[in-house]
Amino acid sequence: MSYFKTIICLAAAVGFSACSASTQDVTEAKVAENAEVMDKTKTMIPVATVKPGANVTLNSVLPKAMTSGAYQTVQLRFTEAYNDGQMAVRVEPSAGLKLFGGTASKTFDLTKSGAHVWDIDVKSDVDGVYFLNVFAEAQGDPRTFSVQLKIGQTTQKMFDDAMPADGELTDGGKIRVLEADETIQ
Repeated sequence: MSYFKTIICLAAAVGFSACSASTQDVTEAKVAENAEVMDKTKTMIPVATVKPGANVTLNSVLPKAMTSGAYQTVQLRFTEAYNDGQMAVRVEPSAGLKLFGGTASKTFDLTKSGAHVWDIDVKSDVDGVYFLNVFAEAQGDPRTFSVQLKIGQTTQKMFDDAMPADGELTDGGKIRVLEADETIQ
């Protein structure tokens, strides 16, 4: 009996090895095929580039429904990757948007860890789409953001009026040309 069990185990092991080798051959062929496809499409894959500037990110927390005629709080949360220094932040509201108290700038201590929070009270007397433009500078490097505010009942026309298009893409998207200066080193 023992001899018979040994032969069956040996046969099973050889069979599994053959299946494993066969599967490995198929897998290697698929990997080679995928590599070939990737080589052909390599030039089509977009390459992400990071613009030079301050290592600062912004998250904004907006009220669920913003109404015209009253001040509402917009919370700006800045995160950064610095251990020392200061970050100067300035906000510029778009036309028709007012800041409470006229406070348009603030400085944050970068030695303090965690998010740097700034609550800004904004108001518009007319329903529409507005922008709160944010300019941050940390250790001499700038970073800019724009927070879109939909106040009251807004329409696509209000958005188009707030951000006029300079053209149209073939898929129906809008082209908006923004002024910028860039130094390539």
